[in-house]
Amino acid sequence: MEKKNPHSTFHIPHSKRGFTLIEAVVASSVFVFVVSSIVGVYLSTLQLDNKTRSERTLQQNVRFIMEYLAKSVRNGSVDYASYPGGDASLVSDQLWFSNISNEREYIYLSGTNLVLEKTSGVVTQTTNLNSSNVQVANLKFFVTPAKDPLTSAKTYNQQPNVVVVLELTTSYGSRENETSRINLQTTLSSREYPSREP
Repeated sequence: MEKKNPHSTFHIPHSKRGFTLIEAVVASSVFVFVVSSIVGVYLSTLQLDNKTRSERTLQQNVRFIMEYLAKSVRNGSVDYASYPGGDASLVSDQLWFSNISNEREYIYLSGTNLVLEKTSGVVTQTTNLNSSNVQVANLKFFVTPAKDPLTSAKTYNQQPNVVVVLELTTSYGSRENETSRINLQTTLSSREYPSREP
């Protein structure tokens, strides 16, 4: 009969060994690092996508607003009679003009919206020129000459033009620095020009 040695070590076959504590900690650390890197890249990509979308929305809004103003001012005429005392230099945040269909149009800033009021006869329609997720932060109209050059007195012999200063913003995240902004200034000229003849 064979005697067992009490001091002999008990051997576990290699295929049934588990992880040591150090191996488990290292494996967990590597896993956490890889997952956090992937999540970081995903969040950065998502933020970049949101920023790109917001900038595209801003550009579309600016393009629409400026094309509308350019068409209306070029094909119409500044409505000097709607300005206080007929002097366009007294008001810089509002624009009155008559379009090619002789409809009176009035553009002004209401809160963060660029509002268009169009009056045809006795019917007035009101609409926002900017989309709901875009805010107008600044709006100025500088009309020259200040008074109507198309009167019989011909005091001002200058083609009417409008300088538009516009700032649009939109947010693409929840933080304050996650805002896209476009500043724009352009000059639009009316096709009407005062005649030099009496």
